[in-house]
Amino acid sequence: MAHLIIQTDFGTGSSSVSAMHGVAAVVDPDLRVDDGNNDVAQFNVLDASESLMYLLPYWPAGTVFVSVVDPGVGTSRRSCVARLSNGSYIVTPDNGTLTYVKERFGITAVRMIDESVNRLKGSEDVHIFHGRDVYAYCGARLAAGIIDFEGVGPEYPVDEIVEADYIRPGKKDREVSGMINEAGDHFGLIGTNIPFSWLAESGMNYGDTVRVTVLEDDRPVLDREMPLVRTFGDVPVGSPLVFSSEMRTVMMAVNQGNATREFGIGFGPKWKMTVRKEN
Repeated sequence: MAHLIIQTDFGTGSSSVSAMHGVAAVVDPDLRVDDGNNDVAQFNVLDASESLMYLLPYWPAGTVFVSVVDPGVGTSRRSCVARLSNGSYIVTPDNGTLTYVKERFGITAVRMIDESVNRLKGSEDVHIFHGRDVYAYCGARLAAGIIDFEGVGPEYPVDEIVEADYIRPGKKDREVSGMINEAGDHFGLIGTNIPFSWLAESGMNYGDTVRVTVLEDDRPVLDREMPLVRTFGDVPVGSPLVFSSEMRTVMMAVNQGNATREFGIGFGPKWKMTVRKEN
């Protein structure tokens, strides 16, 4: 029996998440169910994909992840189960949630959920809670071994998986750039999709001062120098810093402060960060 991990944009403590747990328990009372991240940014499929990338490496092969960020719930978008390169599975609407997973982790096959078999009985006339009625139910059946991957439904080409648009990272001499994919409220961390290793490859090393610029579309939001260091305590309290995230990507923060609020920075395809060494 595999683990079942639930991720949504419903919010921590949501009764909707509890209902999904309940469906899994009805399918199999002995199923091991845990929450991943239920605070994914509302309707944001790229944030859902980034959150999955954070979780996937740290759960055993064969884990079933149910990810429900579904602004098109009840429409003609596909409901699917993707089999990953390590043998785990993601149960999700095929709406862009699998973007980073396909590119960075690897998807070996994908199947459309056959709702005539893998849908909670009696829910057929409910069109706005597929997280409970389709994804949690199908995911629990898969994790419990009631169905195998072939039992999900018909297979379709991996190349047909929907991918969301975003800013790809890039580098040139003494400069790297990419999309801001995290602007958290709790600690105010500003994360990007720029590989941290690119800094050294572009002549930027620990102890250097680098220039950080942030644009929202073409509007300048931030342009200032910051130290490139290993961790928060390497700078005074209240000072900004550039460092490596736990995902080994370029991150910016204010030591014991909140860079998101202080600098007014958001995240997503409109937000771009550039880091360069000027001398």
